[in-house]
Amino acid sequence: MRRPSPQRQRILVLAGLGAGALGIALFQGALTAPERVESLYTTGVYPLVVRVFSFLSGLVPFSLAELFVATAALFVIGRITWRFTGRFRQPAPSGETPTGETPARPPAPRAVLRRLAYTAVFALAGAGALYAIFVVVWGLNYARPRLEHRLDLPIGQISEAELVRLTTRVAADTTRFHRLAGLPTASVSKNPLGFADLSAAIDEAYAAIDLPGDPGPGRMSPVKPAVFSGLMSRLGISGIFVPFTGEPTVNTGPPDVAVAFTAAHEKAHQRAITHEGEASFAAYLALSRQRQHPYLSYAASFYAARHLLAAVRNADAEDRDRAWAAFGPGPRRDLDALNAFWAQHRGMVRGAARRVNDSYLRTMRIPDGARSYGTVVRLLIADLRQRSAPPAAITTDDSEG
Repeated sequence: MRRPSPQRQRILVLAGLGAGALGIALFQGALTAPERVESLYTTGVYPLVVRVFSFLSGLVPFSLAELFVATAALFVIGRITWRFTGRFRQPAPSGETPTGETPARPPAPRAVLRRLAYTAVFALAGAGALYAIFVVVWGLNYARPRLEHRLDLPIGQISEAELVRLTTRVAADTTRFHRLAGLPTASVSKNPLGFADLSAAIDEAYAAIDLPGDPGPGRMSPVKPAVFSGLMSRLGISGIFVPFTGEPTVNTGPPDVAVAFTAAHEKAHQRAITHEGEASFAAYLALSRQRQHPYLSYAASFYAARHLLAAVRNADAEDRDRAWAAFGPGPRRDLDALNAFWAQHRGMVRGAARRVNDSYLRTMRIPDGARSYGTVVRLLIADLRQRSAPPAAITTDDSEG
């Protein structure tokens, strides 16, 4: 393949850098007008984008995103290897070697620096173009109004007594759902739904709750099992939504109860919910309100109980023990299996991946970074309050004096 002319290279670099600058300006402007983003982009442009990508990626059973990433990684590695080895093989002044081959001259330091600078500029231009595309196809959703406002949830101060009471209730519900699903207490639970049925059930569950700003009915790319689940486990990643292909991709390594919930979480991202805590809460809402699949009801309650039980760890010992006592042996076995799975994948790689994710979230104006996953506790409490609230009194004409 012939190398582009210097003039064309300059045009490509300027175009990439310009696109990146425009992407940054568009995103910053969107942050100042969340309601306009909701009405024009999230409910107007984005549904068309996600349906086109979902149609294309839905044509194949595997993750196109994984294929693209693997191909791009191999290309970059090969390109860098060629650029810094083969490109610098030049004839030596002394002529040929005894074997008749032309000896390779080591690259001069100045030439190496020039090549590094050249590569860095092109990488920056490519990143700028990629960022601009990301903003247009999904990133603007970060500027939406918060989910708690869209759902009008009763957010407020949480007392320790209320936290313990609601946690105990959810723990008991989790045990009950485990029993209703007919799951054994002597072994880790198994999801009876395959990936295709799981994906369809999650889509039906989301359609039933009618989230504000949901793209609405239409074909959505199904959840796909990750081929590189082992690598995702080492990186501490349970799932990922790739906006460039519209695919929710799930790590199949963790226990089934976690995989089912992660699939719903990534499906929430597909529905323009960007904040991690909000995506988990949306997944909880969808799965907890459906009644056709008992295992999905259990998965939603298990997730809520796990996070609420973690939130009461600093409560009074007697209250904490009472909450844990409501969490039956079946759910505890699943929790032990989940904790054991992630414990065996701790290490430097996972820590580095978490720091990268934290930086990304802060860049996208999620101020608490990776801790935004903890937002779900506050939203769970608000939802439980709303469900527990007595119905409003109905005033009739006869009751007026």
